Amino acid sequence: MRRLILALIVIAGLSPGLLWRNEPRRPDHSQRLVLTPLAVPRAQVGKDGPVLTGVWQLRSPNTGFGSYSALIATGGNQLLAISDHGQFLRFPMPGTPGGTVALGPVLPGRDQYKPLQDMESATRDPATGAIWLGLEFSQSILRFDKDLAGPREVRPKAMQNWRSNGGAEAMARLADGRFVVLSENVPRGAKLRAGLLFAGDPIVSGEPQEFSFVPPGGYDPSDMAQLPDGRVLILLRGLKLFPPGFAIRLVLADPADLLPGREWKWRDVGAIESPIPIDNYEGLAVTGGQKGSPLTLWVISDDNGALLLQRSLLLRFEWSPPARAQVAQR
Repeated sequence: MRRLILALIVIAGLSPGLLWRNEPRRPDHSQRLVLTPLAVPRAQVGKDGPVLTGVWQLRSPNTGFGSYSALIATGGNQLLAISDHGQFLRFPMPGTPGGTVALGPVLPGRDQYKPLQDMESATRDPATGAIWLGLEFSQSILRFDKDLAGPREVRPKAMQNWRSNGGAEAMARLADGRFVVLSENVPRGAKLRAGLLFAGDPIVSGEPQEFSFVPPGGYDPSDMAQLPDGRVLILLRGLKLFPPGFAIRLVLADPADLLPGREWKWRDVGAIESPIPIDNYEGLAVTGGQKGSPLTLWVISDDNGALLLQRSLLLRFEWSPPARAQVAQR
Protein backbone atom coordinates (compact mmCIF):
# COMPACT_ATOMS: atom_id res chain seq x y z
CA MET A 1 0.00 0.00 0.00
CA ARG A 2 2.82 2.41 0.79
CA ARG A 3 4.26 2.14 -2.71
CA LEU A 4 0.85 3.04 -4.15
CA ILE A 5 0.68 6.21 -2.09
CA LEU A 6 4.20 7.20 -3.04
CA ALA A 7 3.39 6.68 -6.72
CA LEU A 8 0.27 8.81 -6.44
CA ILE A 9 2.23 11.62 -4.84
CA VAL A 10 4.83 11.55 -7.61
CA ILE A 11 2.31 11.28 -10.43
CA ALA A 12 -0.03 13.96 -9.12
CA GLY A 13 2.86 16.25 -8.24
CA LEU A 14 1.51 16.77 -4.75
CA SER A 15 3.45 17.17 -1.55
CA PRO A 16 2.45 15.05 1.45
CA GLY A 17 1.05 18.17 3.05
CA LEU A 18 -1.51 18.42 0.29
CA LEU A 19 -2.38 14.74 0.30
CA TRP A 20 -2.82 14.07 3.99
CA ARG A 21 -4.38 15.94 6.87
CA ASN A 22 -1.93 18.70 7.73
CA GLU A 23 -2.44 19.01 11.47
CA PRO A 24 -3.33 16.39 14.09
CA ARG A 25 -6.98 16.64 15.04
CA ARG A 26 -8.12 16.73 18.62
CA PRO A 27 -9.49 13.31 19.57
CA ASP A 28 -13.15 12.91 18.69
CA HIS A 29 -14.81 9.68 19.85
CA SER A 30 -18.15 10.38 18.17
CA GLN A 31 -20.18 7.29 17.32
CA ARG A 32 -21.94 9.03 14.44
CA LEU A 33 -21.73 7.66 10.90
CA VAL A 34 -23.32 9.26 7.84
CA LEU A 35 -23.92 7.20 4.70
CA THR A 36 -24.69 9.36 1.68
CA PRO A 37 -26.05 7.51 -1.37
CA LEU A 38 -24.40 8.46 -4.67
CA ALA A 39 -26.25 8.49 -7.97
CA VAL A 40 -24.41 6.07 -10.25
CA PRO A 41 -25.80 4.48 -13.43
CA ARG A 42 -26.34 0.74 -13.64
CA ALA A 43 -23.07 -1.03 -14.30
CA GLN A 44 -21.85 -4.60 -14.52
CA VAL A 45 -18.46 -6.16 -13.83
CA GLY A 46 -17.37 -8.04 -16.93
CA LYS A 47 -19.80 -9.89 -19.16
CA ASP A 48 -21.58 -12.00 -16.55
CA GLY A 49 -20.23 -10.49 -13.35
CA PRO A 50 -21.81 -8.65 -10.43
CA VAL A 51 -24.28 -5.83 -11.11
CA LEU A 52 -23.92 -2.61 -9.11
CA THR A 53 -27.00 -1.88 -6.98
CA GLY A 54 -25.77 0.89 -4.67
CA VAL A 55 -22.93 3.27 -3.80
CA TRP A 56 -22.51 5.20 -0.55
CA GLN A 57 -19.93 7.63 0.76
CA LEU A 58 -19.15 7.10 4.45
CA ARG A 59 -18.28 10.01 6.75
CA SER A 60 -17.77 10.39 10.50
CA PRO A 61 -16.30 13.09 12.78
CA ASN A 62 -14.56 10.31 14.74
CA THR A 63 -10.80 10.84 14.45
CA GLY A 64 -10.25 7.09 14.04
CA PHE A 65 -12.55 6.90 11.03
CA GLY A 66 -11.26 5.83 7.59
CA SER A 67 -8.48 3.77 5.96
CA TYR A 68 -10.55 0.56 5.92
CA SER A 69 -8.58 -2.43 4.63
CA ALA A 70 -10.87 -5.35 5.48
CA LEU A 71 -14.60 -6.04 5.62
CA ILE A 72 -16.69 -8.91 6.99
CA ALA A 73 -20.39 -9.54 7.56
CA THR A 74 -21.13 -10.38 11.19
CA GLY A 75 -24.79 -11.43 10.99
CA GLY A 76 -27.94 -9.48 11.74
CA ASN A 77 -27.40 -7.27 8.66
CA GLN A 78 -24.24 -5.84 10.22
CA LEU A 79 -20.88 -5.15 8.59
CA LEU A 80 -17.53 -4.82 10.36
CA ALA A 81 -14.75 -2.81 8.72
CA ILE A 82 -11.17 -2.88 10.02
CA SER A 83 -8.62 -0.15 9.26
CA ASP A 84 -4.88 -0.33 8.70
CA HIS A 85 -4.36 1.87 11.76
CA GLY A 86 -6.13 -0.49 14.12
CA GLN A 87 -9.66 0.91 14.23
CA PHE A 88 -12.99 -0.85 13.76
CA LEU A 89 -16.31 0.34 12.37
CA ARG A 90 -19.51 -1.63 12.95
CA PHE A 91 -22.53 -0.47 10.98
CA PRO A 92 -25.78 -1.80 9.48
CA MET A 93 -25.97 -2.66 5.81
CA PRO A 94 -27.64 0.23 3.96
CA GLY A 95 -31.30 -0.38 3.35
CA THR A 96 -31.72 -2.80 6.28
CA PRO A 97 -33.73 -2.04 9.42
CA GLY A 98 -32.20 -1.49 12.85
CA GLY A 99 -28.56 -2.15 13.58
CA THR A 100 -26.04 -0.14 15.53
CA VAL A 101 -22.97 1.96 14.76
CA ALA A 102 -19.78 1.65 16.79
CA LEU A 103 -16.27 2.99 16.19
CA GLY A 104 -13.15 2.44 18.25
CA PRO A 105 -9.67 0.90 18.55
CA VAL A 106 -9.26 -2.83 18.07
CA LEU A 107 -6.22 -2.96 20.37
CA PRO A 108 -6.33 0.14 22.62
CA GLY A 109 -2.83 -0.46 23.98
CA ARG A 110 -1.29 -0.36 20.50
CA ASP A 111 -3.14 2.62 19.04
CA GLN A 112 -0.08 4.87 18.99
CA TYR A 113 2.24 2.39 17.28
CA LYS A 114 1.24 1.58 13.71
CA PRO A 115 3.65 -1.35 13.05
CA LEU A 116 1.79 -3.32 15.74
CA GLN A 117 -1.70 -2.53 14.47
CA ASP A 118 -1.53 -2.43 10.66
CA MET A 119 -4.54 -4.68 10.06
CA GLU A 120 -5.03 -5.65 6.43
CA SER A 121 -7.34 -8.68 6.38
CA ALA A 122 -10.19 -10.20 8.36
CA THR A 123 -12.28 -13.34 8.44
CA ARG A 124 -14.91 -14.86 10.74
CA ASP A 125 -16.32 -18.17 11.97
CA PRO A 126 -20.11 -17.88 11.48
CA ALA A 127 -20.77 -20.57 14.11
CA THR A 128 -18.90 -18.97 17.02
CA GLY A 129 -18.52 -15.38 15.81
CA ALA A 130 -14.74 -15.53 16.37
CA ILE A 131 -12.79 -13.04 14.24
CA TRP A 132 -9.24 -13.32 12.86
CA LEU A 133 -7.19 -10.34 11.65
CA GLY A 134 -4.01 -10.39 9.55
CA LEU A 135 -1.33 -7.80 10.37
CA GLU A 136 1.49 -6.36 8.27
CA PHE A 137 4.88 -5.38 9.73
CA SER A 138 4.50 -7.81 12.65
CA GLN A 139 3.53 -10.57 10.14
CA SER A 140 1.06 -12.04 12.58
CA ILE A 141 -2.51 -13.27 12.88
CA LEU A 142 -4.77 -12.27 15.77
CA ARG A 143 -7.89 -14.10 16.95
CA PHE A 144 -10.69 -12.37 18.89
CA ASP A 145 -14.08 -13.36 20.21
CA LYS A 146 -17.17 -11.91 18.49
CA ASP A 147 -16.89 -8.68 20.50
CA LEU A 148 -13.23 -8.12 19.50
CA ALA A 149 -12.10 -9.08 23.00
CA GLY A 150 -9.63 -11.69 24.28
CA PRO A 151 -7.00 -11.43 21.52
CA ARG A 152 -4.52 -14.25 20.93
CA GLU A 153 -1.64 -13.83 18.48
CA VAL A 154 0.58 -16.09 16.41
CA ARG A 155 3.52 -15.23 14.15
CA PRO A 156 3.82 -18.15 11.71
CA LYS A 157 7.36 -18.97 10.66
CA ALA A 158 6.17 -19.13 7.05
CA MET A 159 5.28 -15.42 7.16
CA GLN A 160 8.52 -14.11 8.63
CA ASN A 161 10.23 -13.59 5.24
CA TRP A 162 7.27 -11.56 3.97
CA ARG A 163 8.04 -7.91 3.33
CA SER A 164 7.10 -5.41 6.06
CA ASN A 165 4.39 -3.87 3.89
CA GLY A 166 3.56 -7.10 2.07
CA GLY A 167 1.88 -9.15 4.76
CA ALA A 168 -1.43 -11.01 5.08
CA GLU A 169 -3.40 -8.77 2.74
CA ALA A 170 -6.20 -11.31 2.14
CA MET A 171 -7.44 -14.07 4.44
CA ALA A 172 -10.48 -16.34 4.47
CA ARG A 173 -11.73 -19.01 6.83
CA LEU A 174 -13.17 -21.78 4.65
CA ALA A 175 -16.38 -23.59 5.53
CA ASP A 176 -14.38 -26.77 6.29
CA GLY A 177 -12.33 -24.91 8.93
CA ARG A 178 -9.15 -24.38 6.90
CA PHE A 179 -7.67 -20.90 6.45
CA VAL A 180 -6.23 -19.38 3.26
CA VAL A 181 -3.86 -16.39 3.49
CA LEU A 182 -2.34 -14.42 0.58
CA SER A 183 0.63 -12.06 0.78
CA GLU A 184 0.28 -8.64 -0.80
CA ASN A 185 3.49 -9.00 -2.81
CA VAL A 186 6.36 -11.40 -3.45
CA PRO A 187 8.27 -12.28 -0.24
CA ARG A 188 11.99 -11.67 0.11
CA GLY A 189 14.02 -14.33 -1.67
CA ALA A 190 10.98 -15.73 -3.52
CA LYS A 191 9.98 -15.62 -7.19
CA LEU A 192 6.22 -15.83 -6.76
CA ARG A 193 3.64 -14.33 -4.44
CA ALA A 194 3.09 -16.53 -1.41
CA GLY A 195 -0.04 -18.25 -0.23
CA LEU A 196 -0.58 -20.26 2.96
CA LEU A 197 -3.11 -22.98 3.74
CA PHE A 198 -3.66 -23.66 7.43
CA ALA A 199 -5.30 -26.95 8.42
CA GLY A 200 -7.40 -25.07 11.00
CA ASP A 201 -7.29 -22.06 13.28
CA PRO A 202 -3.84 -20.49 12.67
CA ILE A 203 -3.51 -19.77 16.39
CA VAL A 204 -3.34 -23.46 17.26
CA SER A 205 -2.97 -25.48 14.04
CA GLY A 206 0.78 -25.17 13.55
CA GLU A 207 2.71 -24.28 10.43
CA PRO A 208 0.76 -24.11 7.14
CA GLN A 209 1.31 -25.62 3.72
CA GLU A 210 2.69 -23.16 1.18
CA PHE A 211 1.53 -22.53 -2.38
CA SER A 212 1.84 -19.63 -4.86
CA PHE A 213 -0.69 -17.19 -6.25
CA VAL A 214 -0.05 -15.27 -9.48
CA PRO A 215 -2.71 -12.61 -10.13
CA PRO A 216 -3.12 -10.78 -13.45
CA GLY A 217 -0.16 -8.54 -14.25
CA GLY A 218 -0.08 -5.32 -12.27
CA TYR A 219 -2.56 -6.48 -9.63
CA ASP A 220 -2.17 -7.42 -5.95
CA PRO A 221 -4.71 -9.26 -3.77
CA SER A 222 -6.49 -6.99 -1.31
CA ASP A 223 -9.25 -9.19 0.19
CA MET A 224 -11.22 -12.38 -0.40
CA ALA A 225 -14.36 -14.15 0.76
CA GLN A 226 -15.76 -17.65 0.28
CA LEU A 227 -19.01 -18.10 -1.63
CA PRO A 228 -21.74 -20.54 -0.54
CA ASP A 229 -20.73 -22.94 -3.34
CA GLY A 230 -17.22 -23.22 -1.86
CA ARG A 231 -15.31 -21.07 -4.34
CA VAL A 232 -13.40 -18.01 -3.18
CA LEU A 233 -13.90 -14.55 -4.66
CA ILE A 234 -10.70 -12.49 -4.59
CA LEU A 235 -10.56 -8.70 -4.80
CA LEU A 236 -7.49 -7.40 -6.65
CA ARG A 237 -6.06 -3.89 -6.81
CA GLY A 238 -3.48 -2.30 -9.09
CA LEU A 239 -2.11 1.14 -9.92
CA LYS A 240 -2.84 2.96 -13.17
CA LEU A 241 -0.17 5.47 -14.15
CA PHE A 242 -1.98 7.32 -16.96
CA PRO A 243 -4.34 8.67 -15.86
CA PRO A 244 -3.24 8.12 -12.26
CA GLY A 245 -5.58 6.02 -10.19
CA PHE A 246 -6.46 2.50 -9.14
CA ALA A 247 -7.39 -0.58 -11.17
CA ILE A 248 -9.76 -3.02 -9.46
CA ARG A 249 -10.58 -6.58 -10.52
CA LEU A 250 -12.36 -9.71 -9.26
CA VAL A 251 -11.25 -13.31 -9.83
CA LEU A 252 -12.62 -16.65 -8.67
CA ALA A 253 -10.50 -19.49 -7.28
CA ASP A 254 -11.48 -22.93 -6.02
CA PRO A 255 -9.99 -24.35 -2.79
CA ALA A 256 -10.26 -27.77 -4.41
CA ASP A 257 -7.40 -26.65 -6.66
CA LEU A 258 -5.08 -25.79 -3.75
CA LEU A 259 -2.00 -28.04 -3.78
CA PRO A 260 1.17 -27.59 -1.69
CA GLY A 261 4.00 -26.07 -3.69
CA ARG A 262 1.77 -25.42 -6.70
CA GLU A 263 0.17 -22.32 -8.18
CA TRP A 264 -3.45 -21.64 -7.19
CA LYS A 265 -5.35 -21.18 -10.43
CA TRP A 266 -8.00 -18.50 -10.80
CA ARG A 267 -10.85 -17.61 -13.15
CA ASP A 268 -11.42 -14.02 -14.24
CA VAL A 269 -14.69 -12.32 -13.31
CA GLY A 270 -13.95 -8.84 -14.64
CA ALA A 271 -12.82 -5.32 -13.84
CA ILE A 272 -14.62 -2.84 -11.61
CA GLU A 273 -14.45 0.29 -13.74
CA SER A 274 -16.28 3.46 -14.78
CA PRO A 275 -19.11 4.40 -14.38
CA ILE A 276 -18.53 2.73 -11.00
CA PRO A 277 -16.55 5.19 -8.81
CA ILE A 278 -12.96 3.95 -8.63
CA ASP A 279 -10.95 4.17 -5.43
CA ASN A 280 -8.55 2.09 -3.36
CA TYR A 281 -10.92 -0.82 -2.70
CA GLU A 282 -9.44 -3.19 -0.11
CA GLY A 283 -12.36 -4.83 1.70
CA LEU A 284 -14.82 -7.48 0.44
CA ALA A 285 -17.72 -9.23 2.17
CA VAL A 286 -20.26 -11.66 0.66
CA THR A 287 -23.78 -12.28 1.94
CA GLY A 288 -26.86 -14.06 0.63
CA GLY A 289 -26.83 -16.89 -1.86
CA GLN A 290 -28.98 -19.27 0.18
CA LYS A 291 -31.25 -21.66 -1.73
CA GLY A 292 -30.14 -20.27 -5.07
CA SER A 293 -30.80 -16.61 -4.31
CA PRO A 294 -28.36 -14.03 -5.69
CA LEU A 295 -25.27 -13.08 -3.73
CA THR A 296 -24.77 -9.61 -2.33
CA LEU A 297 -21.19 -8.31 -2.53
CA TRP A 298 -20.03 -5.43 -0.33
CA VAL A 299 -16.79 -3.62 -1.23
CA ILE A 300 -15.20 -0.85 0.87
CA SER A 301 -12.35 1.53 0.03
CA ASP A 302 -9.30 2.59 2.01
CA ASP A 303 -9.05 6.38 1.74
CA ASN A 304 -5.45 6.36 3.09
CA GLY A 305 -6.38 9.41 5.16
CA ALA A 306 -6.33 11.45 1.93
CA LEU A 307 -8.90 14.22 1.97
CA LEU A 308 -8.31 15.54 -1.54
CA LEU A 309 -7.86 12.43 -3.66
CA GLN A 310 -9.80 9.60 -2.04
CA ARG A 311 -13.02 8.76 -0.21
CA SER A 312 -14.44 6.05 2.03
CA LEU A 313 -16.87 4.39 -0.36
CA LEU A 314 -19.12 1.36 0.01
CA LEU A 315 -20.29 -0.52 -3.09
CA ARG A 316 -23.10 -3.07 -3.21
CA PHE A 317 -23.43 -5.62 -6.02
CA GLU A 318 -25.89 -8.41 -6.79
CA TRP A 319 -24.58 -11.54 -8.51
CA SER A 320 -25.60 -15.03 -9.49
CA PRO A 321 -22.18 -16.56 -10.26
CA PRO A 322 -21.88 -18.96 -13.19
CA ALA A 323 -21.41 -22.63 -12.49
CA ARG A 324 -17.85 -23.94 -12.35
CA ALA A 325 -18.04 -25.46 -15.82
CA GLN A 326 -19.09 -22.11 -17.31
CA VAL A 327 -16.01 -20.18 -16.16
CA ALA A 328 -12.72 -20.70 -18.01
CA GLN A 329 -9.71 -21.34 -15.77
CA ARG A 330 -6.54 -19.31 -16.19
